[in-house]
Amino acid sequence: MNVEAVVHYESRNDGMRIYLYMSTVSGQWVAYGQSAYALRLWANARQKDSIRRYSPEVKMPCVEVSRFTVSDMRKSLRVMDEREGELIVFDVPKSFIYEDYLRWVSKLCEEDAKGERIINVKTCVSDSVPKGVFIKDGMTAVERNAKRLADMIVALVSMIVFSPLFVICWVLIKCDDGGSTIYAQERIGRFGRPFMIYKFRSMRVDSEKDGPQLSCQGGANDSRLTKVGAFLRAHHLDELPQLWNVFCGDMSFVGYRPERRFFIEQILEYDRRYTYLYQIRPGVTSYATVYNGYTDTMEKMLRRLEYDLYYLSHRSWWFDIKILWLTFWGIVSGKKL
Repeated sequence: MNVEAVVHYESRNDGMRIYLYMSTVSGQWVAYGQSAYALRLWANARQKDSIRRYSPEVKMPCVEVSRFTVSDMRKSLRVMDEREGELIVFDVPKSFIYEDYLRWVSKLCEEDAKGERIINVKTCVSDSVPKGVFIKDGMTAVERNAKRLADMIVALVSMIVFSPLFVICWVLIKCDDGGSTIYAQERIGRFGRPFMIYKFRSMRVDSEKDGPQLSCQGGANDSRLTKVGAFLRAHHLDELPQLWNVFCGDMSFVGYRPERRFFIEQILEYDRRYTYLYQIRPGVTSYATVYNGYTDTMEKMLRRLEYDLYYLSHRSWWFDIKILWLTFWGIVSGKKL
C-alpha cells in the first residue's frame, strides 16, 4: 500500500474547496483526491449518493459528478473560480481537516488492497499535475523531523551571533537612501502555500514599478541595485533576514529556491513537475544555486527545476551538508551564486 499525498492548490489554509475538472476521457465533471473527499462530505450532508471511483489516469480516488449535481452545487455553494468547460472551484463553508482526508485515503487503500488494485494518491487535483512518474521525497519522516529541529536551532543561534551584523546592515541601508531596510515579498512554499520572504533591501524602492522582473546580469551587477545593495548582494548579506524564515518553518537552510507565483505559472506552462517541489520546504540555498547560479531566463529556470527535482529525490543529511559546504566555499571564493 502506498499513499503519497501532495497538496497542490488546495492547501491546509484554503479551507474546504471542491475543484471540479472536465474529464477528457468520460466527458463528465470529476473531483479528485481532496476535492473528492470534500464532495463526499457535501453529498452525505444532503443525503445524496456520492460515487467512489478510482482513476487509473492519475492513480487516485475520484468522484464523477452529473450535470444535475453541478447545477445543484451552484445553488448551494459559492463559485470561487470558473473556466468554462474546464474547471469550477466551489467554496464550502466548513472547516476541512486534512488528517481526516488522509485517514479516508488509507481506508480506501485497505479496501482496495483486498482486490487487484492499490490506490496511489499523487495529488489533490488531476489535470493540474503531470501524468508521469511521481517524484518522491528522498528523506524519511524521521530525517525530515530531525532536519526541521536542526534548522530551527541553528537559525536561532545564528540570529543571536550575527545580531551586530544585522544592525550594521540596517544602518548602511538607512544612510544610503533613507528607504525601508527590510524587503518583504510573497513567495510560494511547502504545500503550495504563500509566505513572506524577508531580505535586506538591495534594490531601489521603485525597482519593480513595471511589474515582476527577474534579477538580470548575474544578480550582483543589476542596474537597479543601490550602492550598498550591490555590496550586500555580492557578499550575500541581503539573505540574512531569511534566518527568521527558517526559524519560523517557512524555509529550510537547504531546499529549492522559492519563486513568485507569477513566474511559477510561466514555468508550469513548460513543465508541470514543478508542483512536486511542494512536498518540501524551500531553502536559503539549493543544489541548483550551487551549479546553476542566478536564473535570469526561462531556459535557466527550467534547468534549475531539473536540479531541484534531482535534489528532491536524492536529498539526505549528507547531501545537505555537501550543498552547504559548496555554498560556503562559493561565497568565500567569490563565485556568483
